[in-house]
Amino acid sequence: MTTRTPFVSQAPKLGLVTSMDGIRGMGVTMLIIGHALFSYVESWVTIIDGFFVLSGFLITTLLIQEHRSTGTIGLKAFYWRRGMRLFPSVWLFVGVWIVIGIAISGARAAGAPVPDEIPGITDILADGAAAVGYVYHLFFPNGLYVIDPDTQNQRTMWHLWTLGMEEWFYLAIAGTVLVCIKKNWIKQLGIGLGIVFVAMGVARWFAYTGFFQDDENMVAGVRMFFLQRPDSLMLGVVVAIINAYIPEDFTIRHKRWFLAAATAGLALWMLMLNLSSGAVEKLGGPYFEYLPAGPEEFTRTQMMETTYWFRFGHTLGAFGFAFVLIGLARYRDWWASRAWSVNWLQWMGQRSYTIYVWHALPFLLIMGLTGGEDAPLSMQLARLPFMAAATILLSVVVYNKVEMRVLKSKLRFTA
Repeated sequence: MTTRTPFVSQAPKLGLVTSMDGIRGMGVTMLIIGHALFSYVESWVTIIDGFFVLSGFLITTLLIQEHRSTGTIGLKAFYWRRGMRLFPSVWLFVGVWIVIGIAISGARAAGAPVPDEIPGITDILADGAAAVGYVYHLFFPNGLYVIDPDTQNQRTMWHLWTLGMEEWFYLAIAGTVLVCIKKNWIKQLGIGLGIVFVAMGVARWFAYTGFFQDDENMVAGVRMFFLQRPDSLMLGVVVAIINAYIPEDFTIRHKRWFLAAATAGLALWMLMLNLSSGAVEKLGGPYFEYLPAGPEEFTRTQMMETTYWFRFGHTLGAFGFAFVLIGLARYRDWWASRAWSVNWLQWMGQRSYTIYVWHALPFLLIMGLTGGEDAPLSMQLARLPFMAAATILLSVVVYNKVEMRVLKSKLRFTA
């Protein structure tokens, strides 16, 4: 019986890539602006596609490197590190919202004029249970407003669907990569996930948002599964596998072509970021609606009659970012690598997870007190600096006092 030789990466060790912190910093800055002025920059949502590709790439690359260095992948240590990185901030966030929810419900019971935009304890508890169980993407998925706007309007943690999606990815990826390395099936894994990425892109193009999308009794996250972008995480794995097959001298010899592809990918990604932008539309530029406005328009027949942005934007945005990622990983002297390595973007990027988790708290409270999403543009612009400042201050406290203390314990489990 023939014994398979385990796969060994040919790529140079990744190490610290400051531009990847920087691109997280740029992304979370765009997220703060985008959630404050959503109707004006709606297609900025594809920054999540970029984050997912980056996450899939980094996790897979680090697992492949660990196996090359040690001969195995420590699954227990991997999951322990992931848990210590992800759980504390989210659980504290949920706990704070529960306290706020109790206070809000008490104030309403006492007859206080609490804005309707601020939900009560029942909805907060539902959100919290989905968040700490990492099933938010199943019960309150991205795009929920299209099929159930009333439920969406009561959400306090609407952004945590991304963490649920990533957590399920983390559960699957470490063991899968370990098996595929040992069996030397890593190429087959990349090809298989690449096929799934293309298939999901084709499905979205033909206005499929998920499985059983016309069944109103089906779980919302199943009906809207393709809008949760698992294919972007898969693409990140594919990029990591491709990167592992490319020796360093090959990228040195063909630097010109690699950077040309990375620059073209960046242009494509930037284009997708702005094709469903109300601001671009007002300036006379091209514009595509992101999704149907509500349930009355949510049929495949109607969606096929309109070139909605979701039909092509997520796929092309993730695809373009994949080339950017190779450029960042291999060429620290690329102009984009240098631009994303500036200190303030790195600072934001290092705290991007904390900012992402916690920004919803000051955002919803301030928006609830200032007219909500329907406030005039002048009010939306006036409150943005206060929302951003409150987010940064709150996140710095949580990062320094909670996350950094937990991360010190994490070092004991670093491979």
